[in-house]
Amino acid sequence: MKKFISLLICGLLVSWNAAAKMEYVATIPVDVEAENSVIAKDKAMIDAQRQAFLEVSGKLVSEDHKQKLEQLSDDAIVHFIKSVSVADEKAGGTKYIANLTIQINEQLLRDYLAENEMIQSETTEILVIPVLKAEGDSHPLLWEEDNGWLKFWHSKGLIKFGTMQIRTVYENLRTIEDFSAVNAVYMDEDLYREIVDMTKTERIYVVYAEILQNGDIKVTVKDERNKLEDNFTVYNEGGASNMFEKAVEKSVMFISNMERNAKNQESVTSVSSINVVYMYQNMKDWLQKSRMIEDLSQVEGIDTKSFGGGKVNFALRYTGSLDDLWNALQDLGLSHDAADNYFIIR
Repeated sequence: MKKFISLLICGLLVSWNAAAKMEYVATIPVDVEAENSVIAKDKAMIDAQRQAFLEVSGKLVSEDHKQKLEQLSDDAIVHFIKSVSVADEKAGGTKYIANLTIQINEQLLRDYLAENEMIQSETTEILVIPVLKAEGDSHPLLWEEDNGWLKFWHSKGLIKFGTMQIRTVYENLRTIEDFSAVNAVYMDEDLYREIVDMTKTERIYVVYAEILQNGDIKVTVKDERNKLEDNFTVYNEGGASNMFEKAVEKSVMFISNMERNAKNQESVTSVSSINVVYMYQNMKDWLQKSRMIEDLSQVEGIDTKSFGGGKVNFALRYTGSLDDLWNALQDLGLSHDAADNYFIIR
């Protein structure tokens, strides 16, 4: 039986432990007065985003780390905000009143907390294979002495970024037959599997750097697990000596984005979502029903969008067929009706 999400709403605290699912969302009531309603709204948004960020992150970190997060600027916190939904809005004169439901970007938050050693998180082991093609050279380099790109990656040591631990290929893998620069750039399944067997990670990236005639560096980042690639260019600005440094930094960012996109794609193919409105009698009623729904084996999670007027609007993430979901909800004593682009459950 799946563990249900813990909720902290309207002063009702439900116990939470590290193994439980949690939602990266908070509903913040605001009632702000300022010179006019526009300024009051801006202030309410900023204050609510900070409160939501600290409420969500506070469930993941210790009290000491929470105090460190409180020192983040408003400009820094806004980067963690995924969406803001507004309900029961009233604005006029010098006041702004509303219920703001704020969604925090889960991946960005967890990556930030892990990178700053505020949480223990399962790490993703990644192997990078730096291949270099110098301007005017017809052959790419990997193990050759002239591969300064490989040497620069080695000088960085173990790179930690979010939950990723990035290691650079070392001489021990040179024993693999036909593991050359060309075969790395155009890697087949046999070579990929041999590298996986020796390194114990399937996340293998080739970073192919080409030094162009004008001194720019074009880097192609190749995800060998999913056979996807992307590229970027580091421009030669007056022969800057730190071009490899910039190229490594951007490579790490591209790898992080490609990992995130791959994870999102895996999630999209296995989990469906529908928009649902539930008519509740009171907050206690909604808390009880949400726990029952979250506890269903078909349900992956509830993403609350808005509260107000005796109803809650949320996205329901589920696996399997929609009919199986309706049957499970019916077993809980809940019925459903279809509207234009959402469902109503009672």
